[in-house]
Amino acid sequence: MRRTTNRLNGWLVIGLLSLSLIFWLHGMLSSQIYDPEVYTPLRKSAALLRDNAAKHTEELELAKAYWLRYTDVRTHSFFGEEGPLGIAGAREHYLQHGRREGRIYERVAEVEDPEKERILAEAYWRRYPDIAVSRIWGRTSALGIRGPRDHYRYIGRQQKLTWGSPETVQGTTSKPTP
Repeated sequence: MRRTTNRLNGWLVIGLLSLSLIFWLHGMLSSQIYDPEVYTPLRKSAALLRDNAAKHTEELELAKAYWLRYTDVRTHSFFGEEGPLGIAGAREHYLQHGRREGRIYERVAEVEDPEKERILAEAYWRRYPDIAVSRIWGRTSALGIRGPRDHYRYIGRQQKLTWGSPETVQGTTSKPTP
């Protein structure tokens, strides 16, 4: 009789330890420690939903600009437009990956006169052929004629590149700013 009770107690202890291990593994595998890239954005997106409408509008504009520049992020299943983070996906991608990669998280300049902008864009592309073939700022990019101004504003100015139409650049030594 005593032997049966000891076996029963042994199996009970083994069963409880196994059950505890299963619960512990489940908790670890679904914790932030195991996969922080999933849980951090989810917490931040919940905080974003609590923000006011003005900030939401600003965040939406920045997200659209980021997705317009970087089509790989726009189509991403997690950080993209259709991803679970919504508009917070663009900011989260920038914070986790984009800043380190040298990406830009700013608005795209609006075009006042499309015809003038087209002339300026063509001049910039002719002046810098490597930018003309760029998937972000080039002729076939999603930015279109806004690409060269965007490139100059955030990158070209620091690299001392020239902005302006061919006539303006030849006639003066100063560089017009957008």
